[in-house]
Amino acid sequence: MSATTSTCDHRVYHVVVVAQVSVIIGLAVGIGFAALKQAPFTAVASGAAVTGFVFTAGMAAVAYVKRQAQ
Repeated sequence: MSATTSTCDHRVYHVVVVAQVSVIIGLAVGIGFAALKQAPFTAVASGAAVTGFVFTAGMAAVAYVKRQAQ
């Protein structure tokens, strides 16, 4: 008897983890700019830009790692 192994691919978890990390880093950058006495709009815009960049880079990294695992 040979048992089949089942592998689970939970892509939603990857997206959620990358999204949480990118939001945390974006908030940290925004708070850092605000602490450096930048204009509020500049702090928010910088945090948002970093959030988008980190999310995009993180999803590209996840796709690369998943591709290498196959």
